[in-house]
Amino acid sequence: MGIEENYIRNLDREPNNELAGQGFPAEDIVVNFFNTSGFDTRFSTHAEDEGKIDIGPKQIIDAVVYHEGRPVMCTQITTSAVKGIREKKMAEMRQKPFLRLEEMKSSDSAIPKVLVYLDANKVKTFGDDPSFDHHPEVAIQILDGCILSLGFDLSQTKNPQQQQAIVQLVEMLESEKKKYIH
Repeated sequence: MGIEENYIRNLDREPNNELAGQGFPAEDIVVNFFNTSGFDTRFSTHAEDEGKIDIGPKQIIDAVVYHEGRPVMCTQITTSAVKGIREKKMAEMRQKPFLRLEEMKSSDSAIPKVLVYLDANKVKTFGDDPSFDHHPEVAIQILDGCILSLGFDLSQTKNPQQQQAIVQLVEMLESEKKKYIH
């Protein structure tokens, strides 16, 4: 079976009830990962988590990543293997790839939104031994999701400040990824 068939099969598989409820642990993992990787990261506020920020369609985020005291990206995190749910989250990102947070000044550029998918089974396994050194595949999955999303975000902006910020962020994430490739 080829890579594409595996990918499609993975998207179409039925949810595994024993892996249900891995969403909150996945959010913890992503926040902890960035907090130990030279970034400051916080969970979203209640308003951000419910999509009551910004102007336009409902945009739900799970965490905000900061670098040098400034927000640099919003993350939406999922462990859902249900194709429809993942498509909905990707459509939300395509519809509005940049967000403004209440804490931002009017002179600040909107920041990119990224979608991080973590395999629920890997989240559960990570919970038994929470070490990125022992589970580099989890770190790589986080970084790959961010890098892929940022590539899309880059293609959606003509703003030179946003373009430069995304390129720098991708460089930082690519550098971080090298630590986990053995």
